[in-house]
Amino acid sequence: MTADAAVTKGTSTIEHAKQEGKKSLFLVLSKGGADMAYPALILATTARALGMDAHVYFTFWGMQLLTPEGRKKSMDVFPPEIRTAIEKKFPSVDQFMHQAKQAGVHIHACSPTMDAFGLTKANLVSEVDDVIGASTYLEFAARPDALTLFI
Repeated sequence: MTADAAVTKGTSTIEHAKQEGKKSLFLVLSKGGADMAYPALILATTARALGMDAHVYFTFWGMQLLTPEGRKKSMDVFPPEIRTAIEKKFPSVDQFMHQAKQAGVHIHACSPTMDAFGLTKANLVSEVDDVIGASTYLEFAARPDALTLFI
């Protein structure tokens, strides 16, 4: 499938979701490497570009991406030659997170994970909108207009 065909298929898929009443994308990001951050941020920013509301709920190892230290280490999941290739084609995780926030993506940190890891809101990057628990996340994700994915 060509890139143009993929874009057309992706757009028609989003249009189909909207026709079914799905207007919001809720992603659960539970891994802390850039290999998981990029797909989540690509999906979230694409949803925003197509007019959907987009939320990313960072939990467990995904919380590392919400700390300055964790973000710096996020590219360590790639071998050096792959890391170099990615850095040439994509913004850094830090830059991409900032772009996602500017695009209107909502960033949620998981309060139980923060408690388990000994983190406070002061430890988190500025893009974080709020700290919520699983019950609040489930309220969001259970909305009839929601499309929920785990990354």
